[in-house]
Amino acid sequence: MIEKNDGSDDMDSKHLITFITVARLLHFGETARTLNYSQSTISEHIHSLESYLNVKLFERIGRKVFLTDRGKIFLPFAERMVREAEAARQAFREDVVFAGSIVVGAAETLCAFWLPPLLKRYRTLYPQVQVNLKVGNCIDFPQWLQQNSIDVAFGLQDEAGQPQLRQKSLFSGKTVLVAAPQHELATGKTRSVQQLNGQTFLLPEGYCGYPVDLKHLLEKERIEANTILEFGSLESIKQCVKYELGISLLPEIVVQEELQRGELAVLPVAGLDIPIQAQMLFHRDKWMSPPLLALENVILADEGRAAEVR
Repeated sequence: MIEKNDGSDDMDSKHLITFITVARLLHFGETARTLNYSQSTISEHIHSLESYLNVKLFERIGRKVFLTDRGKIFLPFAERMVREAEAARQAFREDVVFAGSIVVGAAETLCAFWLPPLLKRYRTLYPQVQVNLKVGNCIDFPQWLQQNSIDVAFGLQDEAGQPQLRQKSLFSGKTVLVAAPQHELATGKTRSVQQLNGQTFLLPEGYCGYPVDLKHLLEKERIEANTILEFGSLESIKQCVKYELGISLLPEIVVQEELQRGELAVLPVAGLDIPIQAQMLFHRDKWMSPPLLALENVILADEGRAAEVR
């Protein structure tokens, strides 16, 4: 039975860090060695948190430690509070040095229209930080983060089911099916999905986001493509579509200029509603250095401004 909190306990960052570490290691002794505390201090920290929250966070079965359901619910809150406390502390430190390097993994789609201006803003604010960009497929990002070959990833794949990752949804957008203006389907008339039968599709390569969603839709509707060609560059896809080598599903913002100039045309298709959703991913065990925290803040601040405009 948890005693009702009388207001004497605090939920300070040391207690939260202890809770997060026990939740990961599921071992009080190992947590004590990791944090350089005595095991009794670890127990005191957890008891203090449980008293403050008036819930049981862990349970012991034999020699094993398990998170309770309430503990699982509290874990992401604790992680967020620790991150925000560290970000606030760093923001007001006069001696913090924003130097070094960070490695950013990103989907080619996001590199084509969204990420460059943000990286430019970041470099303007923190010129001493070297930013290395590694373009890849979304399916590779969890492994790259696990291997610490990148510090942060920007992708189009929902990784909420991977507990070792911390995911932040950034923005959503729409996709459009495009073709050359002289294409047989480019009449402005809304088509059915079945009328895409026999078409050649030009898509970004990799198992990631909206191209996969389109493939699933075609399979569900039993649409047989003439062929599906995959490209590593969105610019290559747009050029091939212009030369009538096929049709493509692309983010609307990527083809806005070509649509305005009349170089590409939208093919309206009933039931073809495939959005894109950008995600920012970190490994939960990643140390958030001042340059990395600053990048996260630049990205989130930009999304806050975009939300205000919308």
